[in-house]
Amino acid sequence: MFNAKWRFYFVIILILGSLWVTSPIYISQTKAPYWLTKLMPPKDLKLGLDLQGGTHLVLGVDVEKVVVEQADRNAIKLDAVFKEKNIPFDSVKRVGDTSRVSVKLKNVSDEDKVREAVIKYTGMIFSASGNGEIVFDLNDEEKSYIRKNAVSQTIEAIRNRIDEFGVNETSIQAQGSDRIVVQLPGVKDVTRAKSIIGRTARLEFKIVVNDPNFGKDRIYSAVNQANEAGVVYDEKTSYADYVDKLNVWLEGKIPSDTMVLFEKKVDPSTGKKFMEPYLLQKASPVTGDDLKDAYVGYNNEFGEPYVSFQMNTNGARYMEKTTGENIGKQLAIVLDKNIYSAPVIQAKISDQGQITLGSGRPISELQQEAEDIALVLRAGALPAQLTFEEERVVGPSLGNDSIEQGKLSFILGALIVVLFMLIYYRFSGAVADIAVVLNVVILMALMMLFGATLTLPGIAGIVLTVGMSVDANVIINERIREEIRSGNTGKAALEIGYDKALWTVLDANITTAIAGIVLLQYGTGPVKGFAVTLLIGIATSVFTGVYITRWIFEYLIEKGYLRKLSI
Repeated sequence: MFNAKWRFYFVIILILGSLWVTSPIYISQTKAPYWLTKLMPPKDLKLGLDLQGGTHLVLGVDVEKVVVEQADRNAIKLDAVFKEKNIPFDSVKRVGDTSRVSVKLKNVSDEDKVREAVIKYTGMIFSASGNGEIVFDLNDEEKSYIRKNAVSQTIEAIRNRIDEFGVNETSIQAQGSDRIVVQLPGVKDVTRAKSIIGRTARLEFKIVVNDPNFGKDRIYSAVNQANEAGVVYDEKTSYADYVDKLNVWLEGKIPSDTMVLFEKKVDPSTGKKFMEPYLLQKASPVTGDDLKDAYVGYNNEFGEPYVSFQMNTNGARYMEKTTGENIGKQLAIVLDKNIYSAPVIQAKISDQGQITLGSGRPISELQQEAEDIALVLRAGALPAQLTFEEERVVGPSLGNDSIEQGKLSFILGALIVVLFMLIYYRFSGAVADIAVVLNVVILMALMMLFGATLTLPGIAGIVLTVGMSVDANVIINERIREEIRSGNTGKAALEIGYDKALWTVLDANITTAIAGIVLLQYGTGPVKGFAVTLLIGIATSVFTGVYITRWIFEYLIEKGYLRKLSI
């Protein structure tokens, strides 16, 4: 009696708990009384892109540029190594838009020392030599690793940004070797979402070069010459591409180890926008990799927002060293190759700083920009540049149609199954129908508790689960029939039938579960949604089909409500 009593309480609590968890599905929180909404659970059923609408994006990842950037980093590293090891050289730089690095020697006799240093500190391999120049290249394995790692790091950065942006139920998957598919259910502000996802958010701090022989006039002149040569910034060229092409063209025309970047400004007298060029050190002693936090602050006098950032211990140490050695010089704060400000270093700066956004624009516009910059800085920089290759907007009407059709298919399928079980198995069929209903309720409750997303394939999985739940009861009922025909009493036939059918039911469901696990592991998008629903449905169908129905029969027989088994 003790076991029976606690089993009764367990089943009742399970049913009531499942009904409470799923209450947001069938009770509208906008129409329900206030006191009732306070009793309802906070979690609602999450709907996928195909049901609630949203945005589907296909992003291209410029993995080859990441390989080229690694060659740049190797060149900067080798420059420092050669100076430290007192190996004389004329120059060390990347060869064009390739992954190769060229080292020009002062003395040909130092070739062995250079080779040894390059292999030891960068792992690059020898490519060619001649006329006092040695060329090294990244090996194929490292190139492959860099490309693959760029995609995986980009996916992680995008996921962090979307989490910060507040979008739930997203799907981010790699497609091929250089593409990423992003699904954003329910997103309305597509333009802002694309801006946040695609922004590289590369934060760098560069010292402004004050070369007496290369002042502002000569910088402007060099930029104008590049424009006349066809290196222009127009609507067909992104700012990042323009800056890259400009600095390639300027090689040999500006001091070595320097580059030109721009600060976008507004003339206060005319309101006209212009770009002021700066000559900067190419190396960045401090970067956003050492960023600890970023948030929006406000100017007390005018209330204009700015981005305040804080460096970690490592970043603070480098920042203090860099600013301490360059007091009186300008420190350019560069984000995505845009100079946001270039203040003069008055004293050592440790772990904090600000990015000002300029003035002359509406506060609301500055606020939005500050929030977005802080968001992408916190979420981390993208390791590779992205291009939006495809964009599809799924309207909510399509989602509503899918939901209605899914409901109809479920209701029709369930109704046919229920009627068949009632007609063919009579009272035992009615018990099986109760198990089917409880199966769906418990399944939906588990999905909501685990935060699973319901998609159109997921609805198909629920319909399939209804059939699987009944299938278990068909096996059990047929076993019970055989025992009754063999002359056993109803209670004995019930016990033997359930015991004999148990392993058959488990075998059938375990094999299906293995297929579901494979789909969950290797599937993407809709396939994964189907697999999640299927696996949860298998567990609930076995539980309701074997445990709940047996408990109902035993409870009714024990209480004397069922004297003859109708099957």
